[in-house]
Amino acid sequence: PMALLASIWKDALKHSAGTKNPLEEYKNVVASFLNDTLLRPLEAVEKWVRGVNEKIQDVATKEHRYGVFLSHQGMKEGAHGDKITLMKGRMTTIKALFQKTIKLKDGKAVPVFLDKDMIAGDRQHERMLFSVCKSDKVMVFLDKEYFSRKWCLMEYFLAQSRPGVIMPFLVDMEIDKTLFPIPLPKGVTCDYMNARSGPDDERYLNELGRYFSKKDSGDYTDRL
Repeated sequence: PMALLASIWKDALKHSAGTKNPLEEYKNVVASFLNDTLLRPLEAVEKWVRGVNEKIQDVATKEHRYGVFLSHQGMKEGAHGDKITLMKGRMTTIKALFQKTIKLKDGKAVPVFLDKDMIAGDRQHERMLFSVCKSDKVMVFLDKEYFSRKWCLMEYFLAQSRPGVIMPFLVDMEIDKTLFPIPLPKGVTCDYMNARSGPDDERYLNELGRYFSKKDSGDYTDRL
């Protein structure tokens, strides 16, 4: 699956990978993605993404299965370089809260994937790719630059293709939801995340608590 991803994704993201495209230019990025590759029309993109998921499911193990995968981009900085610190800090806080309050059936903490916790020599790209395909819930934190990051875009596509998995949150109030490269599944809506609301709200904690209280810890990775 890694070879499959590398051979096709490289071409598919040639207009957006590693760049900081302003939101107003993003529509052109999506148009190029659909028109300048072999992955067209939109149904073909969705079919390819489902194929990647299926291949990974065949080779990934429970060591790649987390309860929650936190997908965000951490490259943006504010005028004083504080934006990245705030976002990383919020992700760390959310992970700690989830592990403290959300328990599996035997009372163990739900394992949460956060990229900054990976260690050197951890085959990072493989772990990220496999884990986003195996995790039960993938929370995506969307801002203007999220879709211009190739790994964020990949995580979004893979999570979106799995029913009942993706949980999207809008970090930027002005982001245009009509510009999403593949629409969210029917019935899935985005909530805005700010200092007072987000996935650490009580309603989300209760929802996740009910879901994971029925799950066995033996089905998940030992990594927290």
